[in-house]
Amino acid sequence: MPGSHARVVGGSLAGRRLRSPANGTRPATAIVRSSIFDRPAIRDIVEHARVVDLYAGAGYLGIEALSRGAESVDFVERNGAACAVIRRNLEELGLTRHARVHRLPVERCFSRIPLDPDLIFVDPPYRVDALPVIEELSRRANFPEGALAVWRRQVRASGGLPPPPERIGGLVRIDQRRYGDGAIDTYRAEAST
Repeated sequence: MPGSHARVVGGSLAGRRLRSPANGTRPATAIVRSSIFDRPAIRDIVEHARVVDLYAGAGYLGIEALSRGAESVDFVERNGAACAVIRRNLEELGLTRHARVHRLPVERCFSRIPLDPDLIFVDPPYRVDALPVIEELSRRANFPEGALAVWRRQVRASGGLPPPPERIGGLVRIDQRRYGDGAIDTYRAEAST
């Protein structure tokens, strides 16, 4: 719905309003955002973290990270209207100096974003299989040991997306939770050998 609002769930900006794009995105609900950020693994690293928000949509996950003390967030979103909403939310919340918004397809972002994030969100449209993107990240990124990748995905996809692997390169799944027709898989970067 155009002009609809959600709210930041936690951190210094808890309760502040967030704008939503008119259509074409599926922002993470307050329940899902709370579940993600209340996990000890994420709670322990988000403060001062370098964050990347892929398929950012309205940017709710990255903004939530900034509210909870993240140092910076790089938002990657191909939809121009969604990028405009992210920028407006950042401006209204006073977060522009902590964020960069990249309008481009996720598959083309690897030369433009930091490849050493502490926390990365992968939240594609449900019809998109993000496994190839995560595999590319695992090959190209220089994740610090203990960095986390959070993948929000559809469980019952009409296209029959395969279940996610336990390991993707140097990323090992440490948690999986279901929410209705969706799931959130959390992966941790292992030490480089």
